[in-house]
Amino acid sequence: MAAVKLEQYLASVLDSKKSDTNEIRIKPGNEDFNLFSAFLENRNTGIHRYQTTGLTILYLAKGAVKTRINAQELTLGAGNIIFLQKKCNYEILKPSHKDILVKLEFDPNLTMQDFLGDYSKLNREEKGLLKKITTAFDQKRLLSMSGTPMSKSAHLVKKVIDEYLNQNLFARNIIMAELNLLLFLAIRSQDLAAETRLISNHQFAQTELEQYIDAHFTDVSLNDAAKYFGFNPNYFSSLVKQKTGKSFMEHVDERRMQEARSLLARPDISVKEIITRVGYSGKSFFYKKFSEYYHETPVQMRAELFRQANINLK
Repeated sequence: MAAVKLEQYLASVLDSKKSDTNEIRIKPGNEDFNLFSAFLENRNTGIHRYQTTGLTILYLAKGAVKTRINAQELTLGAGNIIFLQKKCNYEILKPSHKDILVKLEFDPNLTMQDFLGDYSKLNREEKGLLKKITTAFDQKRLLSMSGTPMSKSAHLVKKVIDEYLNQNLFARNIIMAELNLLLFLAIRSQDLAAETRLISNHQFAQTELEQYIDAHFTDVSLNDAAKYFGFNPNYFSSLVKQKTGKSFMEHVDERRMQEARSLLARPDISVKEIITRVGYSGKSFFYKKFSEYYHETPVQMRAELFRQANINLK
């Protein structure tokens, strides 16, 4: 089943079920299939609360969903994947009619080791990395995987769902192989939030964030910052907001505004050059951000700074 057709099918299941239950079971192609059960998150209002009975995968096919997992808030974007431990408490916060959230709840006896396969043929570095991944999963009780609907990870999850729906020959074996590939590709591309900083219980500090932004504010990105600190972008974004009360980009904009004000006091630098130096690509966007932050235009502030410094360009 093509990806677009799969999403259309899942949407049709949601549209056809007029139920007050928080989740809707997706029937497998073969009722004897017992590797996992698949569900869709219903679109009824309110907070949906769960505790996993076995290792669980959450995959957001469409939309944007706010979750709370073990008291930690995470926002999922389309293509994002989360692995949850058995007996993990989580909540889906106010799902909308545009969201398509798929849940795969596995046999309670399965563990992450079953997905990672045989270690015997791995080299020392690979074994060490997998040990770190499983340790992080045990400590955090979740692994968050970044991606988009077009990413390899999303493609593999869609193939797993497709196998579940169609139940062709060797469906169970193929699903396990696809999940194995999904995890290995995610680990190799560092899409999993399970790097050394997490494993060593690294505590995020605002001073470190400020130092990083101070050094990179002209060309910084959320993904680059998340990789630097050893976190998945979604987790990092939520963590910054939780710890500081501001979003990552609010911190970046604040640093850029401070730099812009400093540069405006220099008569040898034009406003056009300042815009480029602080990391903005367009004049209108810079003026909008500047006015929101200082409640006056760059030209007005420059005039006042020149007046205070007794600079007269006439």
